[in-house]
Amino acid sequence: MKITKTMTDLAISKELFNRLEAHRQARGMSQESLVESLGISRPTYARLEKGTCSFGAFIAVLRQLNLLEGLDTLVPAPTIRPSDIIASNSKRKVRYSRGETEPNIHHYLTSGTSKSKNAAQDSVKTLLANRKKFKAG
Repeated sequence: MKITKTMTDLAISKELFNRLEAHRQARGMSQESLVESLGISRPTYARLEKGTCSFGAFIAVLRQLNLLEGLDTLVPAPTIRPSDIIASNSKRKVRYSRGETEPNIHHYLTSGTSKSKNAAQDSVKTLLANRKKFKAG
């Protein structure tokens, strides 16, 4: 069954538990041996089905069943867009003249010197190169 946002938390918990059970059974592992290898009690393992177990217990089960890498898909790492890097490197700074409390519109200086622009471009190139590398793999 596909997990959708219209499902209740209990239904999602049961579906995840059923999937974990299928992986456990496919590995020929009994519940008893899994519980013993994790060092948890049977009631703790049973709470997986209800979705009331600790997140640590859930991670331990994923690790034991060699499914931990799936968490990267579940909760991907945030990415920085190249446009965010350029925007942060090209913000304008205001220079105040002596005695002024408000900025003089004619005295805006950009922080986008050729050196910082090159650094921003290099950062973007690096991000794009890494993006291509990870997509290929």
